[in-house]
Amino acid sequence: MNAHSRDFRPALPDAIEAEQALLGACLRSSDAYWRVAGFLKPEHFHEKLHGQLFEIIGTMVSEGRAVNPITIKPYLPANEMVGDVTMFEYVIRLSSEAVTISGAYDYARGVVEMWARHRLIGVAQDLDALARNMPVDMTPEKIIAETADRLTQIAQEGNERAGAIKYGVILPNALDKAAKASGDAKARIPWFLPEITQALGDIRRGNLIGLMSDSGGGKTSFSLQQCRYASAQGFRSAFFSIEVTDEEAALQAAAQQSHISLPRLDAYTLNSKESGDLEQELTTSTDLPFYIVGFGECSLSDIRIKAEAMVKSQGLDLIIIDHAKMISLPNPKDMFAERINALYRGLKALAKTLNIAIVILIQRNDDWKARWRMGGSLRPVMGDAYGGGSIKQSLDVWFSIYRPEPLYRELIPTMPPERVKEGERTKKEIMIGKMEESRGKAAIINHKRRRGEPGQSPQIGFDAEFTMFKSLVDDLPPAFEGMGF
Repeated sequence: MNAHSRDFRPALPDAIEAEQALLGACLRSSDAYWRVAGFLKPEHFHEKLHGQLFEIIGTMVSEGRAVNPITIKPYLPANEMVGDVTMFEYVIRLSSEAVTISGAYDYARGVVEMWARHRLIGVAQDLDALARNMPVDMTPEKIIAETADRLTQIAQEGNERAGAIKYGVILPNALDKAAKASGDAKARIPWFLPEITQALGDIRRGNLIGLMSDSGGGKTSFSLQQCRYASAQGFRSAFFSIEVTDEEAALQAAAQQSHISLPRLDAYTLNSKESGDLEQELTTSTDLPFYIVGFGECSLSDIRIKAEAMVKSQGLDLIIIDHAKMISLPNPKDMFAERINALYRGLKALAKTLNIAIVILIQRNDDWKARWRMGGSLRPVMGDAYGGGSIKQSLDVWFSIYRPEPLYRELIPTMPPERVKEGERTKKEIMIGKMEESRGKAAIINHKRRRGEPGQSPQIGFDAEFTMFKSLVDDLPPAFEGMGF
C-alpha cells in the first residue's frame, strides 16, 4: 500500500470555545441571545449538542421565560453524558465559566465564520469528486452552476443578516450617493414613454422590476421597445428570451422600429418604402448596445452565469427576462410558494450584486375570469401574478400592462343569449361597445413603487399592426380622466 500525505485530510477546524462562551453568556443574560438571534441559527454550531442548547434557549427567551441551568434542566436529555459529566452538569459549567456577555456578538460571528469554512471545504471536496468522476447526466456547465448556487448560499447565510452599520454612518454616504446620481445622466435609465416614467419613476440599478400582463397582452412587445429605446440612449441593454427565439425577438423589434407589420416582415413581402426603412434600421442597429440572448431550458443559475459573463465582457445596465413562468424553479423538494419566492429573491440579489436593473416579465393567471363572472373588474390585481401577491416582497417596482380589448374579444363569444326590453342593449352588446371604446388603448397600472406612491394608471396607446406602444398625449381630449374599462 502506497500512502501519501495528500491522501489524509487534516481535521476540520472548529470554534468549540466560542460556542461554549456564547452559550454561557446566553445562560447568564437574555440580552446576549437577542444580540445574535438575528443571524445565528442552531445549525451553525459545529457541535450538534450546542446547537440543540441554543435552540432551547431561544425558544424559552422568545416566550419571555427565565433561562438558567435550573429552568432549562427539564428540557435536557436526562441520561446523556458530555465526556465524564452529565448534560445538566455541563450546562452548569457553561454558565459558571461565562466571562462576559458583551462578547456574545463576536463569539457568534466566529461560529458563523467557522460554519462557512466547513461549507466551503465541503463544496471544494464535492467539486473535486464530480470533476474526477462526472456522472453521465452532468456537464461541466451544470457542475459550475450548482457549485455557484452553493457558494452564493454560503455567502448570503454567512454575511447578509450579520452586517450592521449605524444610521449616522450610513446617512452621509447615502446622501453623497444621491447627490452624485442626481447629476449623472447615466445613473437612471428612462422608460420609452413619459407616461410610464410618470407612474413608475426612472429605472434604477440594483432594482428588480416586475411587469405583468395577460398572455398576448404585450409583455414582449413592451420589453423589446424598452431595450431598443434604452440602447439608443447609450444604456447597454439585454433581452433574455426564453419563450421566443432570438431571431423572432429581433424581427419583432425591427418591425416596431421600421413600422412594418410583423406578418409582412416575416413573409418578406415589402414595398420600396418598407425596404428603405428596414435598411435604415439594419445600419443603425450595428452600433446599438442591444443584445438578444436566446435560452432553451433555463434556470436561475443559467441566468446568473450569463448575466455575470456579459457584465464582465460587454458591461450591462438593463436586463429584461421573458418570462418568469419559463424559468425552472429552484429547490425541487420545497413547496411551490417557497420555490417561486426563492426565484424572485435570487433575481433581486443578482440585480444588487451586479449593480444592474432587472425587469422580470410575469404571466397573469386566469383568476380575473372568475371575478368577472361574479360582477368584478377585468383589471389586474397583484393576486393574479404567477406566484401570487407574495412576490411583492422582492420587487422594487411592480406594474401591469392592462389591455381590455383582447379580454373583451375573448369573453364576448361566451356570453349567453338574453332577452331585453325594446330599446335596451344586451350585456353582449354593452361589452362589444366597451371593446370598441378600448380599441388601441392600454393602461400602466402601478401596483408597487418603493420610491413613490403606487396606484397611478396612466393611459397609453397600442398599435396592433406594429405590436408597439405609443403615447396618447396629443390625442387626448381636455376632459380625459383615464381608462374606465
